[in-house]
Amino acid sequence: MTIKLHVFPLSPRGFKVLFAAHQLGIDYEFVPVDFSKQAQKTPGFTALNPNQRMPVLEDGDYCLWESNAIVQYLAALKPHSGMMPADLKARMTAVKWQFWESAHWDPAVAIYMFENVVKKLFGMGPPDAAEIERGAALIARLAPVLDGQLAKTRYAAGDTLTVADISLGATLVRGDEAGVPLGEYRGIQRWRADIAALPGWRAAVALMKG
Repeated sequence: MTIKLHVFPLSPRGFKVLFAAHQLGIDYEFVPVDFSKQAQKTPGFTALNPNQRMPVLEDGDYCLWESNAIVQYLAALKPHSGMMPADLKARMTAVKWQFWESAHWDPAVAIYMFENVVKKLFGMGPPDAAEIERGAALIARLAPVLDGQLAKTRYAAGDTLTVADISLGATLVRGDEAGVPLGEYRGIQRWRADIAALPGWRAAVALMKG
């Protein structure tokens, strides 16, 4: 049975699972979740995820939500990809960065996404200067952490691509449009260019734009 991915593709969190699926070569059925029509609040979707959030994965009668959990699930279907390393310490290093992404990096970047992209997309008024200032303070604290790691290794969890890069990279898919201030961080900029050159990224971007 084909995996279904319920996604609003303009969202970095939705993009994340599309990026993972394409990079891993997972066959799936794309099920769009139209936020403009509040599709995430319908009874049918709420039955899949009571949080009324996407993305959601369906694999037969199994349903999974939370984007990083979905990325791990997809990677586990392709163990030879190395995206979820077999070595325990290497695997936990990748997972550590996924936790860091969800707890720290994503909330910081999301401020810029909401203020500079989402508000414009849904006609919600101008950016809130106080929120942008709060986002700038968070990025100034967090970006050196990621940049410092990427000064030592090619990818976030080492010298091979892992789920950590899928999660962290997807957060920034609309980073330039959102105005996330990352220009001074050379490690992040080099890594972003590497990630954007991946075939899975290009395929997911095409779907997002389509």
